[in-house]
Amino acid sequence: MKKHPVYFLITMFITTSFLGCASFSKKAFEAEFQNLEKENISKLEGSYALNPIMKYKDKVPEEVKSNETLPDSLVTNNAYQFMVTPNYSYKKNLYRRSENHNRSINLKFQTANLLSVKVYEDNTVIKDTILSGKYKKGMFYLDNKYSKSSGIPYLLGGVNNNKRRIGLTKNGNLLVNEAHSDNGAFLFLFWAGTDYNLTYEYQKK
Repeated sequence: MKKHPVYFLITMFITTSFLGCASFSKKAFEAEFQNLEKENISKLEGSYALNPIMKYKDKVPEEVKSNETLPDSLVTNNAYQFMVTPNYSYKKNLYRRSENHNRSINLKFQTANLLSVKVYEDNTVIKDTILSGKYKKGMFYLDNKYSKSSGIPYLLGGVNNNKRRIGLTKNGNLLVNEAHSDNGAFLFLFWAGTDYNLTYEYQKK
């Protein structure tokens, strides 16, 4: 029996929907990763440095040096921005890297699904945000996802999406893992886009 073209289109849409989604991966930081149980997810609570100390993107972890060549005004990887801002193009430099030595980020659960995120400068709160999320696979998955379609996705257009989750290293440092995907297609034929899994590690204070 000959299948109707509609069935073909539906099948292709379902299949390609998965291709256009950002997906998390622990491969880059699995050697350092501490798998948290739902009952002890509160171990994420505490204060951490605002600037990262390690970057995990490829197989070899990379130390983040304070004197890296990127201009100080363009650095957008502090823990608060990386967790709170859902889309890279919206990230703005809130705090210069060189000025963050006396700043820290504090995490505390208000409920099992609500996380208080505060930035302190000395003993003064300068940023105060509540993020929702849920426990999954040893980490806390944040709900502040970003997804935007342009044109007609998978036919003539693209999909840009982004999401984050947080966890701990074996020595108690904070991990913020971001998955990003930006792909386009014409009649289900995909062209190269931007896909990455990027993770930063922040020192426990």
